[in-house]
Amino acid sequence: MKRFGLIFFFLAFAIKLNSQIEMPKGQLLVTKDSLSFYSFSLNGVASFVVENDSIKAISYKEYSKTIPKEIANLESINRLKAVKNSIDEVYFLYPGGGLLFQYKNEAIERIDNSFPHRNQFSGHFFSYKNEIYLLGGYGYWKSNSILTKFNFTSKEWDFVETFGIAPKLGINDGSFVLDNDILYVFDFYQKIEDVDNKNDDLFEFDLKTLTWTQKGVLNKLFYNDIQRKTFEINIPYDTNKYLHKHFNSDEFLIIEPSKNLVSTYSKPDLNIIRDNAIMVGSKIIYSQLSGDRSFETLIIKDLYDGSVLVDEAYLSNDFDLFLTYFVGVGIFCLLLIVFTIFKFKNDTFYFVLNRETVNGLNKSLKITSDDKFILELLSNANNNQIDNVYFLNYFKDSSLSNDANIKRKNKAIADLNTKFLEKFGLYIIEKTSSKTDSRQVVYKLNPKIILKSS
Repeated sequence: MKRFGLIFFFLAFAIKLNSQIEMPKGQLLVTKDSLSFYSFSLNGVASFVVENDSIKAISYKEYSKTIPKEIANLESINRLKAVKNSIDEVYFLYPGGGLLFQYKNEAIERIDNSFPHRNQFSGHFFSYKNEIYLLGGYGYWKSNSILTKFNFTSKEWDFVETFGIAPKLGINDGSFVLDNDILYVFDFYQKIEDVDNKNDDLFEFDLKTLTWTQKGVLNKLFYNDIQRKTFEINIPYDTNKYLHKHFNSDEFLIIEPSKNLVSTYSKPDLNIIRDNAIMVGSKIIYSQLSGDRSFETLIIKDLYDGSVLVDEAYLSNDFDLFLTYFVGVGIFCLLLIVFTIFKFKNDTFYFVLNRETVNGLNKSLKITSDDKFILELLSNANNNQIDNVYFLNYFKDSSLSNDANIKRKNKAIADLNTKFLEKFGLYIIEKTSSKTDSRQVVYKLNPKIILKSS
């Protein structure tokens, strides 16, 4: 009698093709393709097709077998996670992982030899190349980033080893976008000793190579507020997009990780959608409890009809892009340093020799008469160089030995060089060997210096 009443209930409201459709409570909506979807209950499954802005009921079939007791004990089938693996196969995952159920040939049957794992609540349940995976989740007071794959031969879940930089503290209550072979993982929390900590990075997981890559820091739109996670809606959309919004907000985000793009739209009539919503094409379909909470109403909204684009922003500050800029700036700075050194080495500095001072580089150096003689001799000589003998004759004192006279000459030149270096940062006199006779010492003016007498 109960089943008959349910069928009558469905058929009575299925004729409302251009209005809201009423269904029993606890429906689990699953997108079938871009035009149709399933609605699963504890007793049977309904199929619907979307035509323009309305929902058309196609069929309702009771399950050909009694549903597994594990599902019946949940009281509501929408506590399960669901993923469509083919046009006529849907898989359901028990809360926390472990138990796996398959809908096929109008029946839901348990297909695993496992047990309730209870360590992957809020994990990401998904299908890739006809394989069923579960990533991350929370259980036993901590989150994890483990990847498991269901083995259809052994009927058990196999641990899958991954490589690269995975979120080491786990993935809890995250957002996921599967685009071809890349699974984008972002906006998630890491639970340690039952305390939630936000991870602000974007991660890419290559399912072909099983390699993790840590990308940039998320846009500030994804702020650190654990309460926000309780009141937000995340719906996979198209093949590479994700719809994200707060329950009572007029705005929603369309996230495209492959383009590193977040587009913000405003649409006032979407502020009441709930987290059981699905996307069928560009339509949002969700169920809402009646005022007396006795049944649910199916509602359809066009995502873009009346929507206004408010803003576009990057999803993350991409690390690869940052690295490119960083390397570019590093090369530029290196070239700047090289050119600066090259220019410095080839720069010419001008000095003016007065009676008691040498002036240049906006500074002035007081000199002695001996200093003035040395500098005048060098500045007036051909090629600004003088043989050692000229300086030796000037400093020669007949009362001193030849060795003492040489030391006196060397000290005067060394003292002048030291004073010039301290004042201007340059040596003014260089000592070298004569080109005609290597045994002869020659003094010359620093080739970077032009010295003129006033």
